[in-house]
Amino acid sequence: MSVTGPADGRSDAADGTESTFLDRIEFLTGRDPDLGSFLLVVGIVTCVFIALFQLALPAPVSYLLTAGVVFVTVLSAIIGVVLDSLGYFERRTAPAVEAEPRETTRRPWVPVGKPAAPLPPLLNFDAELRAYADLFDGELPSAFDPFISDYRRLKTNTRNRATIASDLRADLNPIGALFAIGTEGDRIYEDISERLFRYISERGDAVTVERLVFHDGDGTETDLASLANQLAHVELTIANEGEAAAVEVVVEFYDEQDEPVSSSAWNVGLLRPGATKVFDTDVFVPAAARRASTRLGISDPRRAVASA
Repeated sequence: MSVTGPADGRSDAADGTESTFLDRIEFLTGRDPDLGSFLLVVGIVTCVFIALFQLALPAPVSYLLTAGVVFVTVLSAIIGVVLDSLGYFERRTAPAVEAEPRETTRRPWVPVGKPAAPLPPLLNFDAELRAYADLFDGELPSAFDPFISDYRRLKTNTRNRATIASDLRADLNPIGALFAIGTEGDRIYEDISERLFRYISERGDAVTVERLVFHDGDGTETDLASLANQLAHVELTIANEGEAAAVEVVVEFYDEQDEPVSSSAWNVGLLRPGATKVFDTDVFVPAAARRASTRLGISDPRRAVASA
């Protein structure tokens, strides 16, 4: 097992990604709330106050107070919808470690009783957790418990994964403190942290063009200058390490002064998590073209609209 110990100068900057705002409003909604119960409580309180004002107070005072109650009810419903869109009602407060039985299985990160949703490569840490389990002879320390709990939640939830990924970054801190800098455990920690950061802050960068080549009429790979003022065949290899995305690719041509000459765009279609797609088509190469580059438009496939 790797030598363990406090990590020198370990930064707690990853904590900055946690949502402190949502934690501060827990006193209003209670622990582990859901949207349905929130709206039900709002509705019950509204009915009680309206009945009280209508039965106990004369007009027009009762009407004014009733209008105020209705306004507060509508505002509360809007706040509830906003909190739901932020993923607040999907958050689950983990019970205290002392009251939570430790996982005894050799693969505690595998969900039990609930089907797992496919993870994009950036968020698939099964191999890293297996490596950690090997370092500790199959029994992970309690410092891994919060990370494993949120990782199982990530596997069974396709909504608000960026929020859960932020929770995972915070859960990494006690794990990183177990290893001295430069050890195998620290290397795995840094790799997981970097991939989580990429997923959270660089969502569009998960889709990349790995290869761009041009072919002449005979199908031979040829440099761009030799194809000037001709119809060529372009082949692009596009890889997706993130969530499913609708992709549009643009090939741009530049002259000797590196000024843009022309561009062509194509809809590549849906790229699923972890997928690599080879896209090929014909394109006219301008006479002045000396260099070509690519850029991608990424959009949510559910909207079926590709970005330019």
